[in-house]
Amino acid sequence: MIRNSLISVAALSLALTLSACGPPGEQAADQPHGYVEGAAEAAEAQPAMAYAARGGRQLHLLDLATEQEKPVGLAIGAADLSEDGRFVYVTDGDRTVEIVDSGVWTVDHTDHVHYYRAPARTLGTIVLDQPVAAVAGAGAYTTVGTTDGRIRVYDRRQLEQGRIAEVATIDSGSATGLAVPYGEGLLVAVGDDRNQPADRIVVMSPDGRETGALQAPCEAPAGWVVLRGGAMITCIDSLVRVKQVDGKLTAQVLASTDGPIPANAFGFRPRSNEAAVADRTGIWSVNAAKATLRHVPADGRDLVAAASPADGRTVLALDHDGALISYDLATGATIAETPLRASALTLDVSRAYLTEPAARVIHEIDYADGLRTARTLRTAEQPDLAVEVGR
Repeated sequence: MIRNSLISVAALSLALTLSACGPPGEQAADQPHGYVEGAAEAAEAQPAMAYAARGGRQLHLLDLATEQEKPVGLAIGAADLSEDGRFVYVTDGDRTVEIVDSGVWTVDHTDHVHYYRAPARTLGTIVLDQPVAAVAGAGAYTTVGTTDGRIRVYDRRQLEQGRIAEVATIDSGSATGLAVPYGEGLLVAVGDDRNQPADRIVVMSPDGRETGALQAPCEAPAGWVVLRGGAMITCIDSLVRVKQVDGKLTAQVLASTDGPIPANAFGFRPRSNEAAVADRTGIWSVNAAKATLRHVPADGRDLVAAASPADGRTVLALDHDGALISYDLATGATIAETPLRASALTLDVSRAYLTEPAARVIHEIDYADGLRTARTLRTAEQPDLAVEVGR
């Protein structure tokens, strides 16, 4: 089952490489810098919470600026959501994925950023041969892995044009169906036993050919995140950082001396180098640019999710009771705590968002101001599943 990208990625949340500054067919010589056909460029980010009731056939888009909602009808009952900054991937808990264009997204060119808005719409469904295991969207590609270790690759730029176009199907040779788009290729988990998890990461071209660019040991790859300073993939007792410098890929293995790294999804601030993941044993905080892995003990708390504000000093975590806690990254001391009944956590450049399904609300928290509640947003339906897009 796809992990909820509120604490992922899933995410995702991810630096897009949509070529808004000059791909063929999107920018003519007399068009302004950043022009994208069919979209309006905005002066600031257009974030929205995309949420659904469990089993519901509507994806609601709650505009975080206007607090207005727009529903998008679904062909399937929602069992899980993930996102890549623009597209929401809805799964039915089995073999079907529905792709929804949220109509809001950010294009990061490192030295400057573009913000866009377009009509939201569903692009259709993908029906797989086996249950869905992972979805990863970034840059030019989206991958959907299944529990038999096979991975379908889709052209993400075609998704931007409203079309679902399959590029290739990759056989990982293992029971792991995971491929992370990075640069112009894919970081694919592979192995030599169909009944066992993958044991290494290799680079493949989008059509499924191994390039030989690198190979890194990774027992049972699971969680992943793409940050400005590189892609991070979690293994049982380590983390692999892959970075591209001057067109060349390098891999670095960071060992975990504090027990297995949880397979949960990473939480991170967009366009940053830091991310975090947690379980009942503690928090693991990573820095992609510095290739560091740090651990904060849970101190008896049953933590279920974490996210990094990317300030180099703090990390946020959500416990089993729904409370939000801010920790000092160096000492592990609690800085602030807000007693909520939240079930998921995401954050953008200035706020954290936590869903409270039973009350039909989403809490907006200022994580730089002692976890102060800035707004309480009402929702039309119960936000059992939720991700943030446009950030």
